[in-house]
Amino acid sequence: MSADKMGMVIRDPWYEFGTSPGHPNEPNIAFQEQMGAILEDLGVRWVRLEFHIAGDDVEASVARCDHFINVVAPRHHLMILGLLSFGIMRDYPPDTSSDPRSLTSPIPDNQAHPYGSGVNEYMRKWLDRARFIADRYAGNVHAYEILNEQNRMPPSGTAIPAVLVARLHTKFYRLFRQVDRQALGDQSWRDAIQIILGGLHPKGTGEPENATYTTDLEYLYQIYASDGFNGYRGTYGRFPVDGIAYHPYPEEVRLSLRRYPRGSDAAWEATMLNYRLDELRQVLRNVGQPDVPFWITEVGYNIAYGNHTAHGQALFMDAVQRMLITRLDVAVSFWFKYEDFPPAEGPNAQQWGVVHIPFSAGPWPGGALYDPTGTPQYLRAAYHVFRALAEKA
Repeated sequence: MSADKMGMVIRDPWYEFGTSPGHPNEPNIAFQEQMGAILEDLGVRWVRLEFHIAGDDVEASVARCDHFINVVAPRHHLMILGLLSFGIMRDYPPDTSSDPRSLTSPIPDNQAHPYGSGVNEYMRKWLDRARFIADRYAGNVHAYEILNEQNRMPPSGTAIPAVLVARLHTKFYRLFRQVDRQALGDQSWRDAIQIILGGLHPKGTGEPENATYTTDLEYLYQIYASDGFNGYRGTYGRFPVDGIAYHPYPEEVRLSLRRYPRGSDAAWEATMLNYRLDELRQVLRNVGQPDVPFWITEVGYNIAYGNHTAHGQALFMDAVQRMLITRLDVAVSFWFKYEDFPPAEGPNAQQWGVVHIPFSAGPWPGGALYDPTGTPQYLRAAYHVFRALAEKA
């Protein structure tokens, strides 16, 4: 096993800005430092954080992440995967087809635009903001994930069309690799940055019993069949992607094709997920990029779901993480998640964390205000499992 594959989805630093009493316009250094120290103790090597931009003051929103990225992460030896998804367009919903700013709105083929044809206002703003973030942090963010579960958008389970996802991804990749590489100053840091296709949801698009249902495997085929991916390959001799992100939650994998037998133990679930990754690998062989690595940017276990327990979470983590970090084609596996998040109780409770930090639900960004010190109320058994895996790796 390799310790460098041990990752975790953290509490986004954007939320912990202005939450320290008496410091409304500053990062909550105590919370972020506490989280960094705990992650280091766990043996975490990679963290995934999401960027958020609210309103039109792009720099102020992005700057909320400065302290964690530039100070906390290096201090605690953490590599960063930055998620560039719908969060950088918080005021512009992407799934409303009647909205001219929408990613799903019609795009005239002859539309003149500095980014080339097929770019609407939503995509232009997204690209502007994503490039700003990449330039701001240079080599302090080590990889970028482009979009998140775009093949199954909440709450309806519909998808952003694969051709548009491929177009947006390809344009960012070309701008990052070719266009912005020629900017003034030393741009060599770009060469080491990985650009990852956003995490595919294993259940697919729609419901399996419907005629319009599209599996995650079919969606991946559609991305690789797109003009964007094939045009880039024709020009540069390779596809515009350095990794494929995937979210192998076992219950969603079971529901996706209904051909997997139902099991009840963690070892069986790990075997099922291993098989699903083999299926995805065959897709990648078929489309001509057989060696592109997987990035498991989310996999986890909500102890509030069904008959789940904290003990079951620990067993699941041990079995699944062992399988993932021993696969040669998995670059990093990110456990979802560092902390619990709201709601705390009820049928929709979200108890995914290896730590529980006290929080109050309310009208704050993200729906909760956490203990401003970031001190966990308790550690779950999965915390100790993760730490043991990291020590052995």
